[in-house]
Amino acid sequence: MTRILIYGSAALLALAATPAAVRAQVYPERLAITMKARTAVEARAYQRRSRDDNREEQTEHTTKTVKLGADGALMLGNIAGDITVTRGGGSEATIEIVKTARARTPEEAKEMLALVPVEITERNGRVEVKTRYPDGDEQRRNNRRNINVSVAYTVSAPAGTHLSVNSISGSIKVTDIKGDISANSISGDLRLTGAGRISSAKTISGMVEITETQADGPVAGSSVSGDVVFRRVTARRIDGSSVSGNIRLDEVQSDRVSAQTTSGNASFSGPLARNGRYELNAFSGEVRVAITGNIGFEVEANSFSGEIRTDLPITTRGGADRRGRQKTLTGTYGDGAAVLDLTTFSGSIVISKR
Repeated sequence: MTRILIYGSAALLALAATPAAVRAQVYPERLAITMKARTAVEARAYQRRSRDDNREEQTEHTTKTVKLGADGALMLGNIAGDITVTRGGGSEATIEIVKTARARTPEEAKEMLALVPVEITERNGRVEVKTRYPDGDEQRRNNRRNINVSVAYTVSAPAGTHLSVNSISGSIKVTDIKGDISANSISGDLRLTGAGRISSAKTISGMVEITETQADGPVAGSSVSGDVVFRRVTARRIDGSSVSGNIRLDEVQSDRVSAQTTSGNASFSGPLARNGRYELNAFSGEVRVAITGNIGFEVEANSFSGEIRTDLPITTRGGADRRGRQKTLTGTYGDGAAVLDLTTFSGSIVISKR
């Protein structure tokens, strides 16, 4: 099996810490500020913009066709600029590259375009695409302090392509790719539609949206500062996490669901699986569950400073505060075949039938 790989900056390694950060739920505002500051430093290192100094714009368009095979591997790494990957036909991938430079004069902008090459390496069905920016020594040799160049990629690849896409500052959109997908960004939204396998979908500052996907394995998405949305997703396991953002699971089907957010709401809608387990946790936000189908459940729900509400005939065991508000709920609905584990510190919990 061949693979296509796209390399990004080493700064993307910071993304690996995201799940632990979410689980920690300790001083979330400090963590979010730290990650945002890191993002800002990375972006400024490559793209320093000035409204007064960057009035003129020059672009360069290039198209490259590479051989991948039916299940090749593509790795694409970018610093600044959006990446779009869609399903194509045949065994080749087409890569459209648009470089845009901004400077005080057209001549200066054109010179900058040459300082940011795109390197493409083909090797036995494995393709590596990388945007390379000049380092400090190169900038000094070319008498350039600021390199204001962005690179946008539009890729058409075979459906079975194994895809790894990394970006520091830019959004990533992938549509109808059935091979394994890994998509990571420091500052940008991720939108994955019609996927077959998703091994990673992470951003620090941006939204993660996974839609219309039927995966034969687990699906996970995480953000430090942004919403995480799963819509019409079917997978064995679904994991969503955010430090500062909502977690929404709309019309999903899965045996195992885990949704965690520190500052935001967590919601689930869809059928329950027999022997399935559904864990939704929010530190500062509301938890909502809207169930379809006929599978019953056992529920354990806890809210410290909110209340628990349900319109279902649950055989309950729980406690209320002095005002009569339900704060904890343990009980069974129907055949009790699934398990709901719902927790929030500051917010209400709502369970309903849809």
